[in-house]
Amino acid sequence: MEDFNKDTYIVLDLPKKIADKVKKIRSEHRYTMSLPAEITVTGSSGIGVLQYKQNPSNVYSTIRDVTSRIKPIKCNFGEVSSFPNTDIFFFTLQDEGPIRELHKELVKSDIKFLENPFPYKPHCTLCNNPSLTDIETQELLSKEISEEFILDTVSVYSLERKSNDVVNVSLLERFKLSGK
Repeated sequence: MEDFNKDTYIVLDLPKKIADKVKKIRSEHRYTMSLPAEITVTGSSGIGVLQYKQNPSNVYSTIRDVTSRIKPIKCNFGEVSSFPNTDIFFFTLQDEGPIRELHKELVKSDIKFLENPFPYKPHCTLCNNPSLTDIETQELLSKEISEEFILDTVSVYSLERKSNDVVNVSLLERFKLSGK
């Protein structure tokens, strides 16, 4: 593979038990997301997807270097919120600091990203559904996942839109946070 040729994201995968709970909430609110249950580190806010014209092995080497210096992240979701003037609802994080640090390390690396107009906001998307009723919206805003979990897996996914309803997702590479 010479270059990235699809929109490519760097994310923190949620552990299975937490991911299953997020997927259940998504399903209840008729939301099928392209990416698995995750916290996007690059691609949706703060910085855009990976620039297409760069060598994947160099990108992976850089991600491996960054993840080797960052320890697994203890995490708790906060409240459900939404982005202003959108139908995008998400879990906030009680402590964004360690995830922001990972984001910052990737942004200042030699990896090239497209620009993104939105400031970085670590979050886990739950729903992007403009047809929610007021009652459904209030129900979604009251959701909680209270247990602490560990984020220790960084994944690189590419997305290719086949049609309005079909998006192919490919896992390209996976890394462990292994810093001390």
